[in-house]
Amino acid sequence: MCGIFCGINCSIINGSTELQNVLIRRGPDYSSSISIHYNNVHLEFASSVLWQQGLSISPQPYEAGNFIVLFNGDIFNIPNELHSMSDTEWLAKEVSKSKNEMDICRLIQSLEGPFSLIIFNKSSGTLYVCRDILGRNSLIMEKDDLKFRLMSTSYNFDEKGREQPSMELPPLGLYTINVTSPMEWKLFPWKQTVHTASNEINNLKEIFELNISIENCLQPNWLYSDIKTPKYFNFYEMCRNLDTNCDNMFELLLENKVLLDELQRFSLLLEESVKNRVRYTPQWCINCSSHKGICNHAKVAILFSGGIDCSILAVLSNKYIKDDDPIDLINVAFERLSSGLENNWDVPDRLSAKNSFAELKKLYPQRNWNYVEVNVSRQELYCNLQKHIKHLIFPLNTVLDETIGCAFWFASRGKGICLGKEYLSSARVVLVGSGADELFGGYTRHRNAFSRFKGTETEKLETLREELDKDWSRIWARNLGRDDRIVADNGKTLRAPFIEEHLVHYVRSFSPSQLCCFLLKEGVGDKLFLRLYGFQIGLKNIAYMKKRAIQFGSKIANKKQNATDRSIYL
Repeated sequence: MCGIFCGINCSIINGSTELQNVLIRRGPDYSSSISIHYNNVHLEFASSVLWQQGLSISPQPYEAGNFIVLFNGDIFNIPNELHSMSDTEWLAKEVSKSKNEMDICRLIQSLEGPFSLIIFNKSSGTLYVCRDILGRNSLIMEKDDLKFRLMSTSYNFDEKGREQPSMELPPLGLYTINVTSPMEWKLFPWKQTVHTASNEINNLKEIFELNISIENCLQPNWLYSDIKTPKYFNFYEMCRNLDTNCDNMFELLLENKVLLDELQRFSLLLEESVKNRVRYTPQWCINCSSHKGICNHAKVAILFSGGIDCSILAVLSNKYIKDDDPIDLINVAFERLSSGLENNWDVPDRLSAKNSFAELKKLYPQRNWNYVEVNVSRQELYCNLQKHIKHLIFPLNTVLDETIGCAFWFASRGKGICLGKEYLSSARVVLVGSGADELFGGYTRHRNAFSRFKGTETEKLETLREELDKDWSRIWARNLGRDDRIVADNGKTLRAPFIEEHLVHYVRSFSPSQLCCFLLKEGVGDKLFLRLYGFQIGLKNIAYMKKRAIQFGSKIANKKQNATDRSIYL
């Protein structure tokens, strides 16, 4: 993961050291900057690099011909014969071949993987700015008069004591800006967002006083892939004919041939996603990358609550990570708020993680699993939140952002206890199960949308579909940018295998009746398709496990607080 910064008429070098520091923490392997003038406009480009792809580190900002390239992310569809170069180097060389704006558009359409990027054409004075269509990597925009900043992460303060306009740049497509007229923007929108993006576009116009003209639509190339619509099956029809309390219910459901076919198609997509996300990283851990000797330390960690999502990732990671490499399973727990109780750290997520860890060890005893328990006192929590973590969460500001952000930060730092000894994870990559609940119907609000609607089953399912669509449309704003900023601050790359283009395209074509079944109890009917997949690959006990959201399972949240209220710390 990298930290990128672009300033129009402003500088990071002569600005706050705090902002420089948070950007450098994202990319501890290399950092540099370039300052140029274009027609009396001062421009600064800065980047810090965390090496993940290629045989060696690619410096940034990367100059290629008439272009300056800043890239934060992963490109997973580089031709195999070119894997010796980093994705940044490959992208910059492709950009340098561009003769006009449409060449840039075609290149952007071809990319697969999470990214945010900034490209500057030194000849035309044009900035090209883009986040991938799923909005997986952070890019924040701030403005002060005619000074603009675009950056991976910000710092929540203002010397004048007033808030400057600041927001996550919506992943609506490719933005172009002529730096001599920075209030005039063009947007080449993703075709899939053009009919739903009006609110975000209006927010940009209003907050930053911009004029934005809408150009031709972009269509990601992966949408033309040969993924076929799922064949017909319906969990509600299947479950009505079953004794839902029987011990072998999953075995009976898995007798359905159509369901088995779709599980196989899903398995191929998820395995490919996991394979790319654990293999695209150097053969050295964070500690060994400087001397490049033999390294048998963990390069990959999994944020491990013990639920079905992260347990599936553990099983598939085991398949594609070298046999002699350990895998870190990191579980986080927070000191309980109830002062009258002795703190033994056995919060719900800790108990579920222990059970799931035991099942994984039985399935794959040859693997060295580093089960890491991260225990966070309230004093340590609030100290780090007030001094540092709040700046990573910014510009988000709710209680939910506070609790999830802190849980991800302490977990991804990886400082805890393993086999009774102090341990600090050496992993460069952190896998998370993000997206599974939104895709497969894992939230309580999904069950409520179905059960509380007064109508026919068809109408209930349509209400559920609307709730799933709403959750998916806002996942970039509610989760992804924040989580990228949080995990990258620990010098690690967050990778979410469930949020992969082809997999998302496939699963989003399912009807709600093929994803979950709320005729069944909690811990069974929610994410039913995913639970059946987990059961099929050997997670017999975990597949039936009821799991709480991380903020409740880790006991960081105060149930008396409303998740949507503004946090007093942010």
